[in-house]
Amino acid sequence: MTDTSAAEEEKDPDIELFVKAGSDGESIGNCPFSQRLFMILWLKGVVFNVTTVDLKRKPADLHNLAPGTHPPFLTFEGEVKTDINKIEEYLEDMLAPPRYPKLAAKNRESNTAGNDIFAKFSAYIKNIRPENNAGGR
Repeated sequence: MTDTSAAEEEKDPDIELFVKAGSDGESIGNCPFSQRLFMILWLKGVVFNVTTVDLKRKPADLHNLAPGTHPPFLTFEGEVKTDINKIEEYLEDMLAPPRYPKLAAKNRESNTAGNDIFAKFSAYIKNIRPENNAGGR
């Protein structure tokens, strides 16, 4: 094996993450899905590029790249991925041990445990009539 082929094997894949821009149109915005994908890539230790997308002025080339899609989405070796859940699964498959750490839970059921907690909590704290809460006082 030559030095060139060893270096090519160690090269990170070409990944570009497109995320919602913040209110200034440049910084990373407050989208939890964008933040989640960013953290997955960061925790995997892979080198990747981040492009912020100002939804008010979405560039035409991005519209052509992923028509009808809003961030977050990514390109992996030039292939566009737009479904957030499928992106997570894809990254776990493609960025696998031993080179990259495994981030997926050991028990798949734990991925869906508590899915409704945020919705119920949000309804609870937004409710202006505490007597409507189950067990409210």
